[in-house]
Formats: sequence, C-alpha cells, structure tokens
Amino acid sequence: MANGRRSYLTYSPEIADEFCALIAEGKSIRQITEQPGMPSRRAVLYWLGRYPDFREKYECAMMLLAEFWAHEIIEIADDSSGDYVIAEDGRPAIDHEAINRARLKVDSRKWLLSKILPKRFGDRVIADVTVRRDMRELSDAELLQIVQGSTPALTPPDDEGTLH
Repeated sequence: MANGRRSYLTYSPEIADEFCALIAEGKSIRQITEQPGMPSRRAVLYWLGRYPDFREKYECAMMLLAEFWAHEIIEIADDSSGDYVIAEDGRPAIDHEAINRARLKVDSRKWLLSKILPKRFGDRVIADVTVRRDMRELSDAELLQIVQGSTPALTPPDDEGTLH
C-alpha cells in the first residue's frame, strides 16, 4: 500500500461472484472491501460501470440482501431477550436503551428497503379524491349540460381552452 491506498485488483469473475455472495449474505460493501483479496470501493464502482455481468450479479445480490434485511426486521422485532435487565435490587427492569437500539435497527433497515426497492417496500400513497360542487353554484347552462349528459368535464375545451 503506497500512500495508504490499496493497489488495484484486476477484475475476475471468481472475485466478483464472491463479492456478490457476501453482499447477499448481509455484508456491507465497506466490510467486504476491507477484507484481504477483495476489491476497493473504487474498483467496485469501476466494475459496476465496466462489466455488465458484474452489474447484473450485483443487482441480484442487492435483491437478496433486501430479503435478508426483511427477515432480519422480523427477527429483531420478535427478539425480546434484551428488553429487561436485572436491577441492583434484583428485580427485572425495562432496558430502554436495548429497546431503542432494536427500534433503530428496524427503522434503519425499513428505510434502506424503501430506498433500494421502493415498489416493494416503499410507502404507498393512494389518493381517493371526490370533487363535489354545490348545485346552487352552477349556471343554468351548466345545469342544462348535466341534464343533457354532456357535462363540461366530458367535453374537451376548444382551441382557446374554453369549455362549452
């Protein structure tokens, strides 16, 4: 390592496969790139742009990582083993720090999932809008159009944007 930088690791399908397998198992890019024999972050970014087969495997690994996180969320939420500690007087006491740490872990994973796979894990916003007008506010011409079945909403505007 000259000047604190690692030497560039030449791309190989075997290293790429191992890198993607570690991603799918829940390892972070930082954790993987710090391991001996693994590419630097810079090399990974270069490989993603240069090698379509690596990019495809990486995207698949990220999908598997999302599934890993989703299962982890359930495990963290269901684990109540650290919720209580024994106080100095020998009685169980709620460990708010452990509970808050678990909440942070769950929320962090949920947030990441919503960003990585927004269609599957993102918040869905459904807008159900009903527009009502008071019949007393309508002009005689508008009322006539409604009665005749040609409401302004169904009639396209003319070239000047006027509804008829």
